[in-house]
Amino acid sequence: MTKHFFGWTFIFLWVTLPLHGYANQDERKVDWTYINTLSGLELLKYFQNELQFEGDDAMLFWKKIPVSKENQQIYRIYRKQMFAFFLSKHPSRFTTAEYSFQFGKGKEIIGPMSKQPLKLPFSYIIPLPTGPIGNPKQTYKIGYTIHGFNHPWLLNNADSALWEAKQHANVKLNVLDPEFDNGKQVEHIKQWIAEGYDGIMIWPKVEGPAANSTNKALEQGIKVVSVDRFTGAPSITHRIVGDFPANGAQQGIYLIHKLLEDQGAVKGNIVMIRKPMGSSADAYRTGHFLKIASYFPGLRIVANYHNNSSREKSREQVLEVLNWLDNIDIIFCTGAAQSMGAIDALNETGKWFARKGHRKIIILSNDDARASMNAIKVGKQDMLAPYTPLLGGIGIRALLNAITDADQKRVRDVLMPYLPMVTYKPQKIFGIQTLGVEQWMPYAYGPNESQTPLHQP
Repeated sequence: MTKHFFGWTFIFLWVTLPLHGYANQDERKVDWTYINTLSGLELLKYFQNELQFEGDDAMLFWKKIPVSKENQQIYRIYRKQMFAFFLSKHPSRFTTAEYSFQFGKGKEIIGPMSKQPLKLPFSYIIPLPTGPIGNPKQTYKIGYTIHGFNHPWLLNNADSALWEAKQHANVKLNVLDPEFDNGKQVEHIKQWIAEGYDGIMIWPKVEGPAANSTNKALEQGIKVVSVDRFTGAPSITHRIVGDFPANGAQQGIYLIHKLLEDQGAVKGNIVMIRKPMGSSADAYRTGHFLKIASYFPGLRIVANYHNNSSREKSREQVLEVLNWLDNIDIIFCTGAAQSMGAIDALNETGKWFARKGHRKIIILSNDDARASMNAIKVGKQDMLAPYTPLLGGIGIRALLNAITDADQKRVRDVLMPYLPMVTYKPQKIFGIQTLGVEQWMPYAYGPNESQTPLHQP
């Protein structure tokens, strides 16, 4: 368990909707220097009365907004944890293969490992016809090393990869779980290099540990694709990249909206329950959330924890905070395991209404797990920024294309479109249209864990 309080210094390593690719907001000539001089309510007034961005333009604005010095605590955290450096490394939408999200579309399958019903939202990205690939007389051996078969998100990610591989009779896919052990993951790659695999996919826990082995595979002519997170190998064949920045921005604007709705002021104590330090999922989400929060001096971060996307560890961490802090207003989570652990802790203690005025603690999270969706239905979780695990199939298609068509010109990064924020009912929040929980439920992942209704005392 990793715990940090922010008095310490620590460093990071790194319905229909108009959901299309981003509009060219650069032509609007946003004066970011002026934006940076505004305090919170001034910023909101300027956004609503002068800029009036909607949809993709609004999302791009909230993602690009610079960090502010208005909230000195959050500004110092942002600087100490080197978020500006990390956020600058996210692939630019102008240098990637970028796609639009088509709401309602997708392929319904049964997960080969989980046996759960799933709807692949991006089945149209990098399409590959069913049947043998390349030389039909050749068997193509590929390996996928992905941590965490005991984690719903990661299990369903592996499901999508296995399902796609099964659509091609001459593809043999070996999926292994290094169980959050970076050394085991490196050994998987070394083993596949020695066995002469045609391609390798990797879901690394953090950037860096597998970089050398990834580079060795590439030097041997083996195609390598990373899914979701980065490896630290710049020459990798493809990176399948989700929109982590949009996730953090969605959490930020929702929080501001919710606090104004509840109490007419943006102030409150924030507890952060986060993914591992050094993971791209944690850094991008947290960094973009903090940028928006930095404009509001009334917000204060009172505790910060990291864990290996463990629901039980998250529960323990929230219980620890509840034992020493009476007034918690917000729990910010960078994944569904974190938010469900927080919900478990609040269920256990009954301290749901610990905010001033007996208001419910606000829970912000990412990942569209069915368990989280059900928590929104009963009023325990307030929102989620979807991040589908069903990216494994895209990685397989990108890898197979690279193996069988070596001469094809291709960009390294394949950028997934941002997905709409999910709230209890559809609403518009600072130019962003949300979807209601029932609308998004077909795209959810993981077991359908129910939640008991929340009753205010």
